[in-house]
Amino acid sequence: MTLVPYIPLLNAHFAHEPHWWPIHTPQRVYEVTLGMVLVQQTRWEAVEAAVLRILAAGYTSFAELAEADPQVIGELCKPCAFYLRKGVALVRLAGEVLAYPGQMAGILALPRAEARATLLALPQIGRESADTILLYGGSVPLFIVDAYARRFLARAGIYPQINVLTAPYDDVQRLVEADLALTDLHQARELHAMMVEICIHHCTANKPRCQQSGAVRKFVDARKCAEHCPPCAGCPVAAQCAYQQASGLV
Repeated sequence: MTLVPYIPLLNAHFAHEPHWWPIHTPQRVYEVTLGMVLVQQTRWEAVEAAVLRILAAGYTSFAELAEADPQVIGELCKPCAFYLRKGVALVRLAGEVLAYPGQMAGILALPRAEARATLLALPQIGRESADTILLYGGSVPLFIVDAYARRFLARAGIYPQINVLTAPYDDVQRLVEADLALTDLHQARELHAMMVEICIHHCTANKPRCQQSGAVRKFVDARKCAEHCPPCAGCPVAAQCAYQQASGLV
């Protein structure tokens, strides 16, 4: 099976959202990196608020962050999970970025595999975080294998040849990228956005809203999701979803 026919269905339901990932300063890569550290085990609503607090406190670049008191940054990260630990990690990460030739721009200018390996060597950066920085900060078209993507792909039954919930990250990534011949940056970003949106609004972890209007969440930027949060008829891939068919929902 292939993911290809699902994409227009998701596109039609979740129209392009210009505020999907709000960036508040010209330092796009910096903000994306902050978000990737803070979002670990934390809902995005809390992350966005913490990013805004850090920026408002004057820490708007890796250079300023590297000179910060980790305790102060940690308090600004509250109530993100492990906020004090993340404060320490952010200050340390900023210092290591500044020490790299060309700093973050130098890292993102490397070939994909080398850039990813370099990012993975930074504090608090895992494979998902590194790939997100590459996609949104480095403009590298790739597929992010986060928990949302795994959940959607598993429930929809798109790749029955592997267990996408437990398969190695790189195996799932290679499978999807080969299936879609993923080389277009816009397509890669939109696909990631839709994987997140479908799982936030319909394909939720515990009680999927297959035949219900999408769940509504409140974000700092009120414009986020404004176009597709009004009442809808349910999940846009109902007829194609293995989970819904097995549950007798379609």
